[in-house]
Parts: sequence; C-alpha cells; structure tokens
Amino acid sequence: MRPMGRFKFRTQLGLSFTLIIGFIILAMLVMLQLFLRDSYRTQESSILMANSRQIAINIDNRLDYYMAYLRMLSKDKRLISAMETQPFTAVRAALNETATEYMNLNTARLNGIRVYRNGIYAQVNGLGNIRDIFAEFVPGSDVYRNNFLITGTYLNTRNEKVFSIFQKVFQTNSQREYFLEMCIYETELYGFYNEDDSDNLTAVFAGNRLLSLGDRRAFTRLLYDAQGQKQLGVRREALSGLTKPIEIPASAKSGVEVVIQTDTTYIDRAYTAIVQRMALVIAAVCALALLMVWQISQRLNRRMKTLSAKIRDISSWKLEQVLSISGQDEFATLGQELDETRHRILALIAQNNETNVLKREAEISALRAQINSHFLFNSLSSIKWLARLRYLDQLSDAVDKLAVFLRYSLSFKEDMVPLRRELEHLGAYTHLQKLRYGDELNVHIDIQEELLEAKTLKLLLQPLVENAIYHGRKEDGSPLNIAIFSIIGESWYDLVVEDDGNGMSETLIQSVMGEQPFGQRGYGLRNVMERLRICLLGKGKLRIESEPGISTRLYIRQPL
Repeated sequence: MRPMGRFKFRTQLGLSFTLIIGFIILAMLVMLQLFLRDSYRTQESSILMANSRQIAINIDNRLDYYMAYLRMLSKDKRLISAMETQPFTAVRAALNETATEYMNLNTARLNGIRVYRNGIYAQVNGLGNIRDIFAEFVPGSDVYRNNFLITGTYLNTRNEKVFSIFQKVFQTNSQREYFLEMCIYETELYGFYNEDDSDNLTAVFAGNRLLSLGDRRAFTRLLYDAQGQKQLGVRREALSGLTKPIEIPASAKSGVEVVIQTDTTYIDRAYTAIVQRMALVIAAVCALALLMVWQISQRLNRRMKTLSAKIRDISSWKLEQVLSISGQDEFATLGQELDETRHRILALIAQNNETNVLKREAEISALRAQINSHFLFNSLSSIKWLARLRYLDQLSDAVDKLAVFLRYSLSFKEDMVPLRRELEHLGAYTHLQKLRYGDELNVHIDIQEELLEAKTLKLLLQPLVENAIYHGRKEDGSPLNIAIFSIIGESWYDLVVEDDGNGMSETLIQSVMGEQPFGQRGYGLRNVMERLRICLLGKGKLRIESEPGISTRLYIRQPL
C-alpha cells in the first residue's frame, strides 16, 4: 500500500473503493462459477435421475403385469396336464384357448403368447435358434432363479419391433420341457418416455441387450444390422457411437435398466441462462457502484478537510472554539474526541475544583444504598395503621425510630462515626422492620462494649441487614434470625452479620465479590465494598461465607 501514499486522500479513496468493488465482482463471478454452476448441475442431474427412476418404475410395473399373467398360465392345471400327457399340438390348442380372452384385451400391446417344447423347433419368429434361449435357463444362473428371461428387442417376420419374455414351466414329467413366450411390442416401453423433446438419449436395457432407444432412426438401423448378422437383438456395445459423456442410470426390480445419456451443454443450460440474464445486471451494478464510489469519496474528502481544519485549531490553542463535527460517522467521532480533549485541557486548569469528588461519590453512594423507597412506604403504612388502631405508645416509638433513621441517613457531615451511633441507627431500622414482619424477623446484637466508641464506616450494617431480610427469608414463611456480633484483633475488629436464611451459592458470591454483573441482590453488598475501599483507603474488607439453604455470614473488617 506504500504507492497509495503518493496520492491525495480523495484519489486513494477512489482507487481503494474501485479495487474493492472489482474484487467483490470477481469473487461473485468465481462463486457463481464454482458453486452456482454445481448447484444447477446437481439440480438438473437430480431431475434426470428422478425421470430415469420414474421410467424404470413404470416399465417395471408394466412388465410385472405381463409376468404375473405368465405365472398364472404356468400354474393352470389344464395346461399343465396337457403338457405332461398330450402331444404338442394339444398343448398349443389348450394355451390358445386359455389366453384368448387376455390377448383380446391386449391386442395392441401383445404380438402373441406361445408355447415351446425343448427340441421341437430350431428357428422361431425372428428369435433365431430357440436352443440358445433355452440354454440360459441353466441351474445357478439369474434367469434360472427368477425363471424369467427378457430378450432384447428384435425384428419379427413382419419387421415389427418386439421383445419376448420367456418362462419355463415346471411339471412333474421332466422329459417334457415347456417354455412360455409372451411377445410384446417395443412401443409398450417407448410410450413411457416418447414425449421427451430434449436432445438426451434414453436407452432401456435388459442385461446386455437393448430393449428400447429414444433415437428411433438409429434404433431401427441397429436392429436391421443385428438381423443381418443373425444376432438376437442389439447388444449394449453396439451403441458406442451414439453415447454421450454423462449417463444417468436407474434399475428396476425386473432387472431392466434405464439409462439417460446427456452432456454438459444440457446439464448447464439453466446455469447458462441465468448467467446471460445476470450479465446486464452485473454491468449496471458496476456502473452504479462506480458512481457511488465517486460521490462517497467526494463527501469523505470534504469531511477530511473539515477535520484537518479542526486539528489545526487545537494545535494553535484556539480552545474557545467548538471542535465537534456534525454527523454520526468516524469523522464525527474524531471531532467529538477532539472536542473532549479540548474540554479535558480546560478541565486541567480548574483541577483544584475537583478535590472532593471521591468524598461526594462515597456520600452519594451511601445515600442511594440506604434510602429504600419501599422501606419508607412500608414504614409509613405501618405507622398509619398504628394511628388507626390508636396504639399511641407504639405509634410514638415508631415515629421516633423513623426520625432517628432519617436523621442519620440524610446527614452528610462525616464518613466515619462511632459504632454506638451506627448501632442506634440499626436498632431504629430493625424496629421499623418488625412492625411489618413481627415474629417472622428476629435480630440479635452482641457487640463488646469496648468497641462502642470505635470508628466505623457510616451506614455499614443497615444495608447488610436489609439485604438479609429481603433476600434471605425463606418461602415457607419460617422466622428469619439475624445475629450481629464482633471479633476484636490486635489492630482491627470484625463486625459479623449472620442469618439462617436462603444462603448464597458460590457462583453468586463470586459474582458479588468479582467484577461480573450481579443483579439487584448484590447491590447493597457491592455498595458497602466500594465505600470501604474509598473511605478506608483499601484498609477495610468484606468477606462472605455461606451454605445454601442454611446460613450466610458476612465479615466486615475495619482498623481500630
């Protein structure tokens, strides 16, 4: 990027945006080529695969229809009896009589249903030597296991395209081997895909034999070639001159295989079409992007000049002028930072006015932590009911305690007070709370007398007791017991606040003691820790021990 430094800011912006746009367009074209083309290829291949499978299913259903009838014939008792005892002419007559109705129903589909006896005929109706077909029914072969043989399509004596299904009839007399043949017109298969107007080539195979082909002219030529070579149908390898590079095969249960042959031109046709449609759009986007680049670079250049002028003002110590820049972009942010720098410079001149900031922050934090609006409302509500019930002595005590609480909480004169005053304030607070909770709240205070005049942080105990009341009380309504006692060391003493309430989990303790968000429950605790740090200069500490569901104990250590 060093060569860019030779140009002005506006030129750098224009070149940078142009390079970025060019890179984005190039990346789009690469993505289009790599992923979109593959996506369309996959889609087209899936469509061809589904078409191939559907053709195979349809052919399989049609062949199964014919095979089912052959199975029925092979089990016809009259026909079986004739095969075992009567001459061949009688067997053929019995077959013709049995199959007449079926043939009448399928005249346009079937060329005929015939019966053969092994050793009777050598050449049959375009099939060539029938012994070659019978020889495929050898034990162990697929033909023998399925008991069906589907020949390839061939030309019969009338040059009609037909194929045959052979089935061996098993009878008790092993000396008489009979085979049933159903001769079917090839158009029965071609009808399932003859409406395909694409350039794809559809071929149907029975094993290595060709049953049907979409290219009718080539199919007829291949059949005549096979007939001239005295072959039974066309073998798969004879299509080598017609094949396309991509094959989409699908197999049927009957053993028939449907193959759709295509090429990349067809597979990419949808992709090619969308690329052609997108070409104009990409060109328009490029032109619009370049126009926007020019406008944006002009605007940013103007703002850069404004920012440069502001920087020159602050470097010339023109601190009385506002340095902010309108807007919400980075230039406006920089202008705001410059203006804040100007204010900080001015603030350094009047730094003596900020000497008491930490003290005021501590007092404000204490005030916020202690004046709980809900507590005041509840206390006033309790006092109201005492007045209505004319409990004058209790009413007088409650008003006195509320006055003590407010007078102590709203005083900003000192940060440190004698522990005796802190305990008086805590006593007023607990007295007001018991007006609401009654026997559900028990507070016991046990502090050594020698500590009553010791200095303590103001408003220290009340937030901790309040936290125990609002968060420690159990849902079953059992009484909450709170004990406040002290421990004296050589140069320090601990105030301990213990309750037998809900307790705190280790995760919650770590959250309160650490820097993580702690929610409403930890507000009073965090406030106390902050004031200990500020007012005692780090010499005060708060420690928490708790067993969830059993108890919570807070230790507040302060210097003597």
